[in-house]
This record gives sequence, structure tokens and C-alpha cells, in this order.
Amino acid sequence: MPITTSRRGLLKAGLLASTALALGAGLATFSGFERQPARSLGYRFLREHDLLFLAALVPVVLAANYPGPLADKAEARALKALDSLMFNLDFYSQQQLLQLFDLMALGPARVIAGGPMHSWQQASAADVNTFLLSWRDSMLPLKRMGYTSLTKLIVNSWYAQPENISLAGYPGPPKKIPS
Repeated sequence: MPITTSRRGLLKAGLLASTALALGAGLATFSGFERQPARSLGYRFLREHDLLFLAALVPVVLAANYPGPLADKAEARALKALDSLMFNLDFYSQQQLLQLFDLMALGPARVIAGGPMHSWQQASAADVNTFLLSWRDSMLPLKRMGYTSLTKLIVNSWYAQPENISLAGYPGPPKKIPS
């Protein structure tokens, strides 16, 4: 059954989305979120509430290859690698990620966006997996783009570390055979 839309319906949807975005931005602004990176912890881009969100996602996204050969250092190394990768992104991409992290840190917005009812620290692997699958399979392109961005950043930063390259099944560059 085809979906029919009218100009009026499109304008109403745009107005509603703009209002929701403005309210969300206002809540995030006045919620007391730290705006500066967690420099005291050695991070150049990520803030403390971003670290909690990413620390919940990393083990679920990497699944069987986490913690790998890094064992006890895995979480710290994964977060440092993500911080470095995100610090080197262009300004626009950084701002988009910070908005996403703010959304995921704000309780009501997180729940509306499909995240767990409780904090990311209390989220089980099943909660995180349900969240990720709902974003991956969403009808909304914005959620699918968020899923793709988060998972690609996590995977790329993890497998870029020398200890983890072999986990990706990549044997390395071909050896040149002298003729």
C-alpha cells in the first residue's frame, strides 16, 4: 500500500521534528552535561558521559573478538583509540557525534530513541544489542546512519591497533617475492 503525503502533512512533520530537536537541544544545554573533553583522564575529544555510552557499546559490537589479546587493557585501549579517531574527524562529523552522545546521555531522549530505560552503565549486553539492532533495522534513515557510524568507528579503531589486526583475519600486506 503506497504512502501518500501532502504538502500540509510534510510541513507538519517538519515543524514537529524541528520542535523536538529544539527541545532536545535545550534540555541537553541545561542538563549540566560537561562540554569539555575528559582531559584529566587523558582524552582529547570524548567527555565522561560519552565514555560510559561507548564502554557499553564496544563489547557488544566487537562480540567474540573482545577483549582479545589486550585482556584487562581492552576497554581503556578501545576508548583511547576511539578518542583519537574521533579527535581527527572533521568539525561537522565531531559535532554530529557530540549531539548523538548528548542524546544517549539524556534519559528521556535515550528512551525515546530506543535506548535502555536505565543508564548505559547498568545496561546488559542484551539491552545494548537490542538497541543496536533497533537502530540498524529502523525505518528512519537517521537511526540507520547513527548505527553505521557508531559501529564503523568502533570496528575501525579496534582493528587499527597492532594487537588486534590478526583478529580481523587479515594476514597483512603481500610479501614481495624477488624474481
